[in-house]
This record gives sequence, C-alpha cells and structure tokens, in this order.
Amino acid sequence: MMRGVRTFVRRASWGFVVAGLILGVGTSARANTINFDSLSNGDVVTNQFAGQGITFSSAGGEVIRVTTQAAYQSTSPNFICTSPAGGSIDCTGTVIFNFATPVNGLEFDALGNSNAIGTSFAQADIYQNGILTVSNLNLLVSLGNFQPDHQNLSAYNNITEVLIHNNTDPAGTGYDTISFNPTNASAVPEPATLTLVGLSLAGLGVARRRKKV
Repeated sequence: MMRGVRTFVRRASWGFVVAGLILGVGTSARANTINFDSLSNGDVVTNQFAGQGITFSSAGGEVIRVTTQAAYQSTSPNFICTSPAGGSIDCTGTVIFNFATPVNGLEFDALGNSNAIGTSFAQADIYQNGILTVSNLNLLVSLGNFQPDHQNLSAYNNITEVLIHNNTDPAGTGYDTISFNPTNASAVPEPATLTLVGLSLAGLGVARRRKKV
C-alpha cells in the first residue's frame, strides 16, 4: 500500500515539475503585429501604434501614409507608403521604424516590387541599442509584383530603429504586417498552461492527502 502511495506522489511531483517547465516556455512574450487595417486610406501614420512600441516617420519632407489597395497580397487591404506631405503616395522615399524599447524578431512584408527576383529593391540601416550597427543592408525581391517580399531581420537583436532608403523599384515599395518582440515585455502565461499547472497542483495535493491516510 505504501509503495503505491509513494509512486503516486512521485508521479504527481513530476507532473508539477513538467508543468513548471511548460510555464517557463509559455510565458515568452507574444509578437506585436502591425497591419494598418485599423486606419483609413490617406491617413498619415506617426504614433498611432505607440502603445505597441513602434512609431513611423520619413525624411526629405515626406510622410508615411496609409493606402488601401486590396490587390496587394499581405494583410489586405491597407499598407503604408511614403508621400509628399501635401501630395499623393509615391512609395519611393525613406521609411523609418522607431521602437520605444529594443526589439527582437523583426519581420515585415514589402509590397509592389517589380525589380527582378533576387535583386535589391532598397537598403536598410539597422540601429541596435541606439547605435548604427548595420549600414546599407540589401533588401531583396523574393516574389515581386503584387505578392509580399517577406523581410526577416530576426538575426539582429535589440533593434531600436530601422531606416529603409535608396529605393530602386520603378513604382516604389509599400510595407505591411510588421511583427516584432519587445525585449522587456512582461511575460503572460497562456491559458492552457495555467490550466495544466492547476491540474498538477491539484494532483500533488491529492497525493499528499493519500499519503497521510
């Protein structure tokens, strides 16, 4: 009888340990994803997403503006392009992502490129912890035309700014579906993980009560 109780206690304890390990995995911060679909066509984009840790700007007197063109296949219908402050979109200017705190896992889609697949449509300067560490990184066309040329900058950690410049595409480039992980985001356990931990704790309590009998 006592051997059976000890086995039960051991199994319940292992369940508690496993749940703890899963809780550690489940608390990693979820990526923030920006797709501009909450805004309207023509809106100037600056700090509307500051609550998610990112703001947008341009250079040379241009602004970042929303354009609604559902044919472009990222997260339809909205994406962003550069525009003269008082004019229509041109999509050829400088696009700047600024992050409130350093981020990891940065990815985004570039839209509308007609350059040859495998060639560069623009270049990026990357700032890590406020310091320019990567200059003129070539951003490449992978699909072209109306399809999203996905850009993965997850090899670079603690990014605080990305400046996209020297666009060479004849019709310019739009940007959409920007995702990233803030490095200082508070960890939030997944609901399923909390359930598993609760069951493990309950199992451990049952085992202890049986041991006292």
